[in-house]
Amino acid sequence: MIINKLSNSVKIPYELVKGSFAQRQAKADKMTEKIHANLFLGLKDDYTIFTFEQLQKTIKDVLPDKNLKVIVQSLSEEQSKHCEGLCEVLYNKDKEIRAISIGMGGISESIRSVHIPAFLHEVQHFADDIYHPKYLSRLQSLNKKGLANKKYDIFYDTYYYCPELIESKQDKKDALKIIKNRTKKFLRRLSIGQKMDYLQDMRYSLLSEIEAYRRQRTIAQELKSKGFRIKDFDLGNYPKNGLFEEKIELLKNLALEYMTKERSKHASRLNKHK
Repeated sequence: MIINKLSNSVKIPYELVKGSFAQRQAKADKMTEKIHANLFLGLKDDYTIFTFEQLQKTIKDVLPDKNLKVIVQSLSEEQSKHCEGLCEVLYNKDKEIRAISIGMGGISESIRSVHIPAFLHEVQHFADDIYHPKYLSRLQSLNKKGLANKKYDIFYDTYYYCPELIESKQDKKDALKIIKNRTKKFLRRLSIGQKMDYLQDMRYSLLSEIEAYRRQRTIAQELKSKGFRIKDFDLGNYPKNGLFEEKIELLKNLALEYMTKERSKHASRLNKHK
């Protein structure tokens, strides 16, 4: 039996996370907004520098539980080729999540105003992770079962975390049909538990991406309105271009389809034994 309990370094008390999904999301958003407000207090011009040490302190100052461990650090050279920022989990020898890392490109372990939208995008992921503990719990489960592998990363990036070339309703219908078929092929021969682990993890990831890109866009708009330099990408709507909401619905329906089949098989086995 695999015990999948989150450690106190990435889990906050139940009293702080109980409630509906919307209530927990509101708490995550409020924490990110506090960090946003504190950063803007020290923002003077395009050349204002925030060191990684300052950024880490800014986050820790508003944490709902001081046991939480978050690290702001530089992206690796390879990571910098693919993204400006990255929120990832760090594991211990027992494959349990011990901390959450926010990696940034920046310059000499510091960022300027133009990097703030991307930084707060990653902060939103961090906030979502701690206020929706099932996000981290599912990811930890995948890792303990050996399912969080390169094959899965490639599949997710190829069919889910990606833009779609859509010019008509038929294009959208065709794209989603292909994604559904590819997902079924990826999940083929896996147990129902493994199928659900993958489907739920992808759904949680897309839900958090929608929130993170919304945050990034809002911050970029605010900076632009105040005359700061921003990157055009920060104003875009990547989740809309990537059909993230439609893909979330697809994943929910697939999960329901697999569970319905499993219940039907279970009922059939019980009838045979009667």
